[in-house]
Amino acid sequence: DASAADTEMLTLQPGDNDVGWVGEPIAVADIFEQIPQASLIYRWDAISRSFVSATADDGGDLETIEPGMAVTIRVDGRRSVKWERPLTPAKGSVTLYSGVNWVSWLGREDWPLDQVARGIGTSLVSIRVDGRTWPMPLDDSVDELPSLRRGDALEVTVSRDLRWLQPSGIMPNIVFVGDTSESLQNEITGDVRRILDFLTETFAVEADFSETTILLFSSIDAAVEHAESGQEPRFTASPRWLRGMMEGGQLAQAQPWGFYMPSCRWPSSPTPACHGGTIGTVAHELFHLFQDQLSTRDPHLSPTWMSEGSATWLDWLVHAEFNQASYDEHREWVITQVAQTKEPLQAGENGFYDWLYRLGSVVTDRLVETHGIDAILNFDRALFPQVIGKERRWLRAPTWHEAFEMTFGLTVEAFYDEFASWRETLPEPTQTSKGDTSDVKLSGTLRHFDGSPAAGSLVFARQYVGEVHRGLARTAVVDETGGFSVDVAPNTIQRLRVAQDGCELWLTNDGLAAGQVSEDEYAGLDTRNLPKSLDLTLPEGACENEIRVDVIRLRGDDRTIGIVLNSEDGETHVHVATDHLGTYTTRAPEAGRYRVRVWLDYCGLWYQSGGLVASEQRGELIELSEVPVTISVRIPADLCAHQINGRLVTTDGSPLAGVEVFADSDGPSGWAPTVADGTFSITVPSNGDYSLRFGADDCWIRYGVSGPTTVWDEATLVTVADADVTGIEFVVPDDSASLCR
Repeated sequence: DASAADTEMLTLQPGDNDVGWVGEPIAVADIFEQIPQASLIYRWDAISRSFVSATADDGGDLETIEPGMAVTIRVDGRRSVKWERPLTPAKGSVTLYSGVNWVSWLGREDWPLDQVARGIGTSLVSIRVDGRTWPMPLDDSVDELPSLRRGDALEVTVSRDLRWLQPSGIMPNIVFVGDTSESLQNEITGDVRRILDFLTETFAVEADFSETTILLFSSIDAAVEHAESGQEPRFTASPRWLRGMMEGGQLAQAQPWGFYMPSCRWPSSPTPACHGGTIGTVAHELFHLFQDQLSTRDPHLSPTWMSEGSATWLDWLVHAEFNQASYDEHREWVITQVAQTKEPLQAGENGFYDWLYRLGSVVTDRLVETHGIDAILNFDRALFPQVIGKERRWLRAPTWHEAFEMTFGLTVEAFYDEFASWRETLPEPTQTSKGDTSDVKLSGTLRHFDGSPAAGSLVFARQYVGEVHRGLARTAVVDETGGFSVDVAPNTIQRLRVAQDGCELWLTNDGLAAGQVSEDEYAGLDTRNLPKSLDLTLPEGACENEIRVDVIRLRGDDRTIGIVLNSEDGETHVHVATDHLGTYTTRAPEAGRYRVRVWLDYCGLWYQSGGLVASEQRGELIELSEVPVTISVRIPADLCAHQINGRLVTTDGSPLAGVEVFADSDGPSGWAPTVADGTFSITVPSNGDYSLRFGADDCWIRYGVSGPTTVWDEATLVTVADADVTGIEFVVPDDSASLCR
């Protein structure tokens, strides 16, 4: 565990020695300096499928050894050599690529091989350790399996790319915000350690906590004050939004750096006025870290009933472990609650609703019963992006439908039918679990444009205070007659959303509308004065004209991708939302011909069936109508490859920050905002001559060597030719808008 010795005196024998690296990255040159008798260090690179090496005299293509790598060190002479190797783990995860991988065991001491295999998952083909290869699955007839020691070198063969979360024992960084006594801090830290150990024993993996923080706040005021201070770790929401979410009951949430939750409900000193979980909440959010790190993506981009359901199901195990309730008792109570709901599982793919957490936990329970506990994390492993192509240069992200069928052996549609059949066997409920007795009913009808009932559609209602939503959404399924009824909290303002076959519409002041809606267009429904019946009609063609864009990117390309649908006349622009990593789906407001624009950070390209192009004129027009269209896009390496760098300043040298500067050519374009010191770095689509501009009042001000201008022909063009351009000084008057006059 983490308390193991910091270093180990390793004995290297003459010849080749297999060594695993655990500590911080080290230069190969430093190892040669520490071991003068070493003449060669080499390893197998799983990505290029070739050996990389370095020699003491001439160096080579192996320059640094990262934690998690395994190498072979060749020692000359006839005597053994002592070498002090660090054993404190610097990280807890390694990436395994399809085929053979040379990796190090970063985990705990004396970890049995069968548990090591569990932590890798069903894609494991074999493990070679201490000169012996163990094929998978392990033979039950084997009497004694080896145990691994930290720093052991392994040869691991897998059938597909995946992330391996080894139980390194690294503790997450825990930050306490507000008034939390030292004794309570110690208690919480001890409980977190206990939960981590329990999860490791249960799943044979441990989240990589090398860069993870758990923030615990003693009160909402303390959390908001921390957000206002700007200190690390920083909440993704602004202080105003954070307070609104927390006062609405959303007190725990995953963040890029880890997660936050309240400390004021810990068993030893609960505060009655503080709501939120403790032990179960820690386990719930830690499980989200498992999901995120195994799939390298937001777990909420898989179906919510799976991501939230499995994390909620974990509460059943934790309650039993901490003697709060037996597993069977908890299971029976949850199934009783599920029997009181009628929402279909399909309604819980993309949303967060109170009934969904319980329903999803029952789904997980049934999947564990039929496929074993390891299958839950195997699903997340199956979501890991795969290296494809002969040169293994491209990344493709599997869909969650593909991952589900790969893991559980049946299609999502077949599972929905099977689960619905099981729910019909539950006892008829004597009551419903819809909200509180003080709730009011928001009822109405939903029909298609031709007047037929929109049966099976989903209606969602959620409380909003200004622009901030409060609590979880309530939902209803439209029945065969077109009717629906949602129980909502009294004395609130609700917004209504409708979903049908992946099409999403919001209730506006002018009726249901698909796509983006501006803040002042939403219809706020006051529950103190609801209409007797809210009769809604799906607009004609609102759920047609669908396009799906599958994006495949080069390995290592982590640029943000944005996709916009542009109408042929240029009047309509629809931003395409991501369904999951690599897949984007939207619907145009009306049938017609559209171009697809792909933004890489702020560099714009256009779709063409032969590949992305830099010019809009060469962009392909795609006909959208009733039949959905799917296109595939590969992000090229030779476009959006160079930058124009400069500063935007006034005549006295003062920087202009937060200004959007554009680079235009005859078709291609890119843009970037200026930062605090006025600098900008605009990635441009291709080689060419570019005019730099920014907006002031009602005109464009363009860059010129002799001074800024509002006339294109007077602007100085910046030439990009297979290299970055630097040193641009874009100088404008203090009152830039005066140029427009």
